[in-house]
Amino acid sequence: MPTKVLIAREDRFFPVDFQRRVATDRLGVVPDEIDGCHAVALSHPTQLADRLTAYLTG
Repeated sequence: MPTKVLIAREDRFFPVDFQRRVATDRLGVVPDEIDGCHAVALSHPTQLADRLTAYLTG
């Protein structure tokens, strides 16, 4: 199963460096990044929807 990790760059709850390290160490993937805070679905809903759609369409 392909795994993607998407990080919100302004997340103050889970710092970006921590998220990058976890994605690489535990999942073996390089995460993608998106503008927004911890609640990226509220702060940047269109950008998030576009990125998720792009994942589905390849």
